[in-house]
Amino acid sequence: MNENFEDLLKEEEINELKKGKVLEGVLLNKSSDGIWVALDATGDVFVKREELLKNISEYKIGEKITVKVIKTNDAEGFNTASEKRAQAEKLMDEIEEGSLVNVKFESRAKNGYIVLIENAIKAFLPGSLSMLRPEDEMPKDSQRMKVIQKRGRKVVVSKRDAVEESIKEVYENYKENMIVEGIVESIKDFGAFVKLNEHVTALIPRSEVSWDKNTRINKQLSEGEKVRGVIINLDKNAKKISMSLKQLKEDPWEDVEKKYPIGSVQKGNITKLFPFGFTVKLENAVEGLVHESEIFWGRKGKIADIASEGDRVEVKVLDIDKGRNRISLSYKQALGNPWEEAEEKYLEGNIVNGIVEKILANGAIIKLEEGLTGFLHVSELSWNFVDNVEDVLKEGEKIKVKILNLDKENQKIKLSLKQAKENPWKLISEKVQKGDILTGKITRFVDKGAVVLINDYEVEAFMPGSKATENRTDDIKEVLEVGSPITGKVLDIEFQSDQQRGNLVLSVLDYIKEKEKEEGLKIMEEMNSEEE
Repeated sequence: MNENFEDLLKEEEINELKKGKVLEGVLLNKSSDGIWVALDATGDVFVKREELLKNISEYKIGEKITVKVIKTNDAEGFNTASEKRAQAEKLMDEIEEGSLVNVKFESRAKNGYIVLIENAIKAFLPGSLSMLRPEDEMPKDSQRMKVIQKRGRKVVVSKRDAVEESIKEVYENYKENMIVEGIVESIKDFGAFVKLNEHVTALIPRSEVSWDKNTRINKQLSEGEKVRGVIINLDKNAKKISMSLKQLKEDPWEDVEKKYPIGSVQKGNITKLFPFGFTVKLENAVEGLVHESEIFWGRKGKIADIASEGDRVEVKVLDIDKGRNRISLSYKQALGNPWEEAEEKYLEGNIVNGIVEKILANGAIIKLEEGLTGFLHVSELSWNFVDNVEDVLKEGEKIKVKILNLDKENQKIKLSLKQAKENPWKLISEKVQKGDILTGKITRFVDKGAVVLINDYEVEAFMPGSKATENRTDDIKEVLEVGSPITGKVLDIEFQSDQQRGNLVLSVLDYIKEKEKEEGLKIMEEMNSEEE
């Protein structure tokens, strides 16, 4: 019985409400300027807003709170306590020189700053250890600092020592080949900087971002992104760390010979055009080169005419240099040699479609399909006379041509533009004879006359200079010009075969004389009729 009484006395003494005691209670009520806390067996205490560790809105009714009694039955008639001072008591026992603590700036002081540790203990931060300039504003966020001195309740902290501790920790604990995580801080042309902690930054060189050497860093990474990489170089003396992202992934070139056997045909996308060829991406980080010699089967053309960046193409693997990460590819061999089936596809006498690829002085190169071209001689351009090939054809123009001859062994094809349509001389020879009157216009002048394109027949006639006008002149260009309309009499017309050009001679002078003769006869007939 006595023992129970003694226990009760001890318990009452423990829970007795005295100034300076640290007690635990439960949040009973909140007001705008503080909170009420109910203590075990001792009554209630009021904790003012400035003595709280948090904003009043963050507290919940019923939660447990530890406070230190400040006054009992004060002038206002109630007991007051402090959560901050209770926290300070606890922290003061826990912290020691060398401890790392969270600190917030409170005010400036002589030669430094007054700061709050965990929002509870006031400490001094010397300006020389703050890593701040005198003109800098005090940081508003929480800062990690190191306790460098503790004498009773006086505490001195250092920002610089905390930073050095943080850096030292990284360089002591991190090793080469270790996998680490960080946040991308900034991206440059030469690489990306990654924060491993608040004070240590590592560099990912551009070459270590991806196995694809053509990749752009800003396409692979973005600021603020969390990344994992392996440390490839750690220099403790220079305080530099390099890391790699690609080395956490399989090197696509490791088994490239198995995936792309020599002689196999593969699909890929054209990534870049060069004067000497183009590159094809087979997969990420694996590209090959198609040299210009492996693009065209026949005559070399313009690479841009058959390839564009982004095009999906088939290519044949010719060679692999794994040590240098190089693959040689062939575009033309994947397509197949068009000359192998040329005799079956382009029979002599057939009329086919073609594109004018290049104009020459004596004709033109006509593209029939990729890798297959033929030659169109100037004599096969038109059933009329042609002085300049460019007057008839334009590069890139689509035309129909007739196959005259195909020599597979020497890879040559002779073509005809004029024979792809009916010979107009045949038609005019059937409908026109000597003495007929025709119209046309002058297309050009020659040494002894002019060439006239006959209307409706697409043939050219020759008009001698002596037959061009009724007034004799030494130079018909003085009285006529290209495009002048002409009406004349056919003096001669010749046509021998469908494969040859005909010949037609036209005379303006004979037409005028015949017309004058007809008019004279008409006048005579009218006079005779009047006399009767």
